[in-house]
Amino acid sequence: MKHILGLAKSNLDLKGSKGPKVELDYLRLVYAVKEMKKQGDNAQGYLVIMTDDMLNRVSQWEHKYRGRGDVEVISASLAGRIRHRLENEKATTLVATIESLVGDKAAGRSNTNIGRDIGEDALNETILRLEPNVQRVRDENRFPLGIRWDFYGVVS
Repeated sequence: MKHILGLAKSNLDLKGSKGPKVELDYLRLVYAVKEMKKQGDNAQGYLVIMTDDMLNRVSQWEHKYRGRGDVEVISASLAGRIRHRLENEKATTLVATIESLVGDKAAGRSNTNIGRDIGEDALNETILRLEPNVQRVRDENRFPLGIRWDFYGVVS
């Protein structure tokens, strides 16, 4: 059996605290894949990021954590219209966060559904293209290491 694990990150850059968070997710994928292989199973991880600019930083992590081959990193290379929607969502969320910190009502404007959907759609398309026989597992109780993966599936 082959385990397929995937995470999608909707960040447009790795500035501030975003970099360490994405790095931790990359490391989670590397650790999970290596652990499964140690236990005799086959496994492959996929990390989808939103911009080509982020690939340079992630390639440093591939070297640092020896993840090349265990985790495939893919840039979603967003079309202009989709990137614009994602940029607008990030800006609206930032304003809502600031307003909530200073006591103003954010009126539910802090919403990351667009980014999540864009990232997870790109992740699903990538995995289904590269792993055509994968059967998606949606029962989170069966997810390896108790981590909520954006995609988990098996190939028999």
